[in-house]
Amino acid sequence: MMKLQLGVLFGGKSVEHDISIITAVQVMKNLDDTLYDIIPLYLDKDNLLLSSPYLKDLKTFQLGVPIDKKRCRVFLYKDQGGYKYRFLHKRCKNGAKIDLILPLVHGMGVEDGTVAGMLEMVGIPYTSAEVGPSALVQDKAWTKDVLKRHGIMCLPFIEVRSETVSDIPFSLPLILKPAHLGSSIGIEIIREYEELPEKISQVLLYDDKAILEPLLTNFREFNCAVLKTNKGYTASEIEEIVMQNTFYAFSDKYEKNQTVELSKITGAGNRQIPAKIPIELKKEIEETTVKIAEVLDLKGIVRIDYLYDKDRENLYVNEINPIPGSLSFYLFEKKGLSFPELLNQLIKSTLIHHYQKQKKITSFSSSVLNKNNLINK
Repeated sequence: MMKLQLGVLFGGKSVEHDISIITAVQVMKNLDDTLYDIIPLYLDKDNLLLSSPYLKDLKTFQLGVPIDKKRCRVFLYKDQGGYKYRFLHKRCKNGAKIDLILPLVHGMGVEDGTVAGMLEMVGIPYTSAEVGPSALVQDKAWTKDVLKRHGIMCLPFIEVRSETVSDIPFSLPLILKPAHLGSSIGIEIIREYEELPEKISQVLLYDDKAILEPLLTNFREFNCAVLKTNKGYTASEIEEIVMQNTFYAFSDKYEKNQTVELSKITGAGNRQIPAKIPIELKKEIEETTVKIAEVLDLKGIVRIDYLYDKDRENLYVNEINPIPGSLSFYLFEKKGLSFPELLNQLIKSTLIHHYQKQKKITSFSSSVLNKNNLINK
């Protein structure tokens, strides 16, 4: 049996660049090498697309192993032989066929439909959400508006675009978040109204829009992922994040606390899997997760993050991750689905979807160009 040629696309001009590298290396190590040949496709921080066997190894990035970018630069294209990649440098060997791409990018500028749009233009099958849904869920304000219309609860919010904010309808404390970023990058806690201008200025260094919400102080945090296959959506196990009622910034999650870092990228550490919750709450989380994926037409593997207000006993959608870190493999493992098999199912369902999509009509015969005086005023 011929192996599938898989491109693993990661990195990119994003503040979540390094998290993407970790996700990609994890995935490449868990792809079945009897079924797939792996082609690493790394977007550097200037969005130059590179390919080299060394890019499969985390040490290349940890130790700063020099990569000859002139010789490693590639581009994607399609010809009569199918989808391919090719090296730009004339002295490099020609590229080869690519059957499918796994986008493992995180954050604004890549995960927001930008990479999906690039792959759509070439026509290569890819394993993540399409352009529209990807762009929508990257914007926290847009996402909340759409979910609200479908009866799905989110915390109330106001949009913030400048340091001047008036008529805030919430009482202190508040939480301020960049509208398009994840991994807790750029978040600020406001405990005094006098802090707002300065903290808004800080957040707007990362994004041109922020959202301001009431800060829950007595809550539990849950995550649940979902896998889209040709048979429908399958919810993962539910995890509880044990963070002692604290919102963690990026440095807390990934740099200062090794336990929290491992928790984020491996499912270990301060997490309870499965979450110890009543059956009614478990059912609500699972059903809401699937409903969100259906409403937003999400594909691939998606993780939904929830906040549960213990005082009001309300479940709120906090964030949607269209390409979650580590693809949330550890949440599916707890349901008996190994990481390699999860990837197999993801790839198979993507190829089926692409085949069905190829049968759609994409052109329309028209005589409009034959009309006279088309460009006369």
